[in-house]
Amino acid sequence: MKAILGINCYKHDSAACLLLDGRLAGAAEEERFTRRKHDSSFPVRTVTHLLSEAGLKPGDIGHVAFYMKPSMVLGEAFRMLPRYFGKPGTLGFFAGQVGGARRMAGVPRVFRETFGPDANPSFHFIEHHDAHAWSAWFGAGCRDAAVLTLDGAGEIHSGMLGEIVSGRLRRFSTTRLPHSTGLFYSAVTTFLGFKPDSDEYKVMGLASYGKPVYADLFRRILISREDSVRIDPGLLDICRGVHHSVFSREVLNVIGGPRKSGEPLDSRHENIASSAQKVLEEAGLAMAQHLRRLSRADILAMAGGTALNCVMNGVIEREAGFSQVHPFAASHDAGTGVGAAVAVHMEEYGDVPLTPPEHMFLGPGYTTEQVESALLGSRVGYSRPDNLEALTASLVEKGHVVGLFQGRMEFGPRALGNRSILADPRRPEMKDIVNEIIKLREGFRPFAPVCPVEDAPAYFQGCVESPYMIKTYPVVRGMEKVIPAVTHVDMTGRVQTVSRDVNPFYYDVMREFEKLTGVPVLMNTSFNVRGEPIVNTPTDALRCFYGTGIDALVMPPFLVMKERARERSRV
Repeated sequence: MKAILGINCYKHDSAACLLLDGRLAGAAEEERFTRRKHDSSFPVRTVTHLLSEAGLKPGDIGHVAFYMKPSMVLGEAFRMLPRYFGKPGTLGFFAGQVGGARRMAGVPRVFRETFGPDANPSFHFIEHHDAHAWSAWFGAGCRDAAVLTLDGAGEIHSGMLGEIVSGRLRRFSTTRLPHSTGLFYSAVTTFLGFKPDSDEYKVMGLASYGKPVYADLFRRILISREDSVRIDPGLLDICRGVHHSVFSREVLNVIGGPRKSGEPLDSRHENIASSAQKVLEEAGLAMAQHLRRLSRADILAMAGGTALNCVMNGVIEREAGFSQVHPFAASHDAGTGVGAAVAVHMEEYGDVPLTPPEHMFLGPGYTTEQVESALLGSRVGYSRPDNLEALTASLVEKGHVVGLFQGRMEFGPRALGNRSILADPRRPEMKDIVNEIIKLREGFRPFAPVCPVEDAPAYFQGCVESPYMIKTYPVVRGMEKVIPAVTHVDMTGRVQTVSRDVNPFYYDVMREFEKLTGVPVLMNTSFNVRGEPIVNTPTDALRCFYGTGIDALVMPPFLVMKERARERSRV
């Protein structure tokens, strides 16, 4: 047995995965267990779960792969100190980098102290963007692929253009810090009053409401060079770190001051978001097109936090010239443990074939008995109806909002049908209902359409398959009137396609909804409220259900309904 744990922690989105004989046996983010969003702590609960699920003891783990090289982090901190010494925030940033490097270097000690004297694996520190690259290649099916990685910061890089051909990683170019697409976009996120390393998707959603009137200015800040990007330090000072980047007075004279806490969003903010999004798309596309000219591969694999920008991904898929584009479903740092584990597998067990993941349902799952025990313990009324798929579809068709909890939890930031909230996409008001009453979040935020893979081309232009809700597609002309609640203001949708062999219950609910309405599309959003991670356990689901305006909770084979919903539906 060849067991490799992949781990990332101490920055954000701590996670772990288990690669067992070349197969991804499990993966999850620590936040789902601790209920602290973006938890950065050592993923002890996740590792404990992975070992238990696989029936392994700590001593069975042969290798642990970590997603950073602490020595490179430390070296970069000392390299940057004299360059920025004397500027506000530099010493604090330096101290943070040194402290972070020391914590990362201590991971072997923490692992052994946590899991006992029998835990004595070999430890491997993998360079950050190599980990991103291997995760992208693995998610794309372990096929020869060009690889594009983009994020805020690794040890010394923020991006890489390369390829993995015949199982070998080759770099063409890198973007060296402090230059970074991620730091640029996070600076805009902070400027707009959102939380960096967390709320960048809000900027992406807001961008569609504005016009890129500041694009020329932002092109001077984020300078595209095809093989990399550069930041103009005279316009954006990022030496203070992602959370404290500062636009120059020249920039502020044009775009105005930053949005204050509680200040309403207006057209200026929308235009700033639109301009930043436009410039990011241009930079990403230029690098992808350049990579197409360099690489022997016709498939593009992508990873890094910037690769979660599904609008940019859609542009790259349509215009970069690759036959297929595959952003990794967990492109953010949570996925780097997977890439690090794959890198170690290739080094240590290169003769053992890797089995690419067929889906992202890699987290904890719960038996029927465990679900019913949670229901009984919560003292709620529930039923076990026949043909729950048809009943679920009927509830959605009647205008109810339904929580769906089934199977193993998704790995990555998207709910893909196992920890989801479902609603009727035909009702225009449903977007506001779910945003305001269920999710408790900003009204400009869009929702994802989900449909059977066979029906995607009829509703979304150019969409053949998009299982991970990580690319946007234009809505087919006229269909915006059919599915208005999931059609964004720019006439696109962040699509998820579903095949029956991967998720039969979810798929069958869509088909039952189609029987009732003629439309095989549902609205899907993650089963959580603002500020909380996606639910993990049955108890998490029940707590979220009763703490929000969700009408019904489907936990196959069980159904829980609030009284008002039961009265309206006569179920």
